[in-house]
Amino acid sequence: MTTLGQTPDLRAKLAIDRKSVRHVVTFFSERRFDVNVLPADTLRVYKELEGKYNEDYALTFVFIMRTAQELHRAWNMTLLTSMTLQRIKDKFNIRMTWTLGVVKLKFRVEDGGHEIQRIIPYDYDSEYQDVYCRIASALVEGHIDIQEALFYQTEVTKGEHTARSGLFLRDFPGRIILYPLEAATCALIFFQGKLDDAMVAALCGFAAGLVEWTLSSIGGNATVSLEFRQPQFSIAPESHGK
Repeated sequence: MTTLGQTPDLRAKLAIDRKSVRHVVTFFSERRFDVNVLPADTLRVYKELEGKYNEDYALTFVFIMRTAQELHRAWNMTLLTSMTLQRIKDKFNIRMTWTLGVVKLKFRVEDGGHEIQRIIPYDYDSEYQDVYCRIASALVEGHIDIQEALFYQTEVTKGEHTARSGLFLRDFPGRIILYPLEAATCALIFFQGKLDDAMVAALCGFAAGLVEWTLSSIGGNATVSLEFRQPQFSIAPESHGK
């Protein structure tokens, strides 16, 4: 028996269309983001915003901060990062401003009532650039809620949506391969160097990678030196709240 004059073939086609990957699906998470994993300064501001407004407002503030840090870490293009943040701010009417420096980011909330600073050396990780932008767009367009957006960010940071090859290159020892390759290609392309120049740049890149790997392995205060390295030989250490 057909419904509203639809043949079985037509109903089957409509069912397939509804399940198409092009179909817009909205996800509203039943999971709850654990705010206790936030840094102490961010958690303090979150609790004040939650008490003054509501949970979603406070979580959106957290989402903006995390998006800014990871986009800045990935590409260090302050204009594009700021445009992404502005979309979120305008959509949810968040009273928040930011200053994106070379490595230092400043976030001001409630007309300067709170200020949080982060030092974010950049990393040129194009996967972060792509995925974090898509998460922000999905939130602004209403395809996911703030809870799911924060969970996606956490999973991306942990590498749960990254191929094994990407995970190998994202951290040492696999990452050491990228340093001489990046240095050599930059010498050839941007500085019009010759083969000899590329080889010298590759050696310098390899040396910089070894230094960075050593300091990262030591950890603690040794990682402070990484914040002042040349940007083309970069890896992202933990952020420091001030």
